[in-house]
Amino acid sequence: MIVMGKLTGIRADRRGRSWNRRLSNFPFYRLHQFIKYKAEWLGVKVIQISEAYTSQTCHNCGSKGLRVGGRFQCNNCGHEYNADYNGAYNIMMRIVKRGIGQRSISGAASLTQPVNPIG
Repeated sequence: MIVMGKLTGIRADRRGRSWNRRLSNFPFYRLHQFIKYKAEWLGVKVIQISEAYTSQTCHNCGSKGLRVGGRFQCNNCGHEYNADYNGAYNIMMRIVKRGIGQRSISGAASLTQPVNPIG
């Protein structure tokens, strides 16, 4: 299974003129369509999910924490994580809570095996 974030509104982020130029030329929809096409060709499910607040919420206790650079620190339970790991874990838990792909996630060892696209 491939889980992709919904990138709606990403172009509204204001980080400066050069960033806006590079970002406005990037074809997010086209990239999503290519990944979806190739994944379906190999029999892999593709799901889009909102990434809102996933890197700001502690995956251990569910409280809002502080993200500084690449680190996340929870003010409630005191845990400290890599911010990307914390966000990815929260996205995975959203998928599990929705009941999408529980079999695939519980059998994650089979996802690590290489896929032969030829057959």
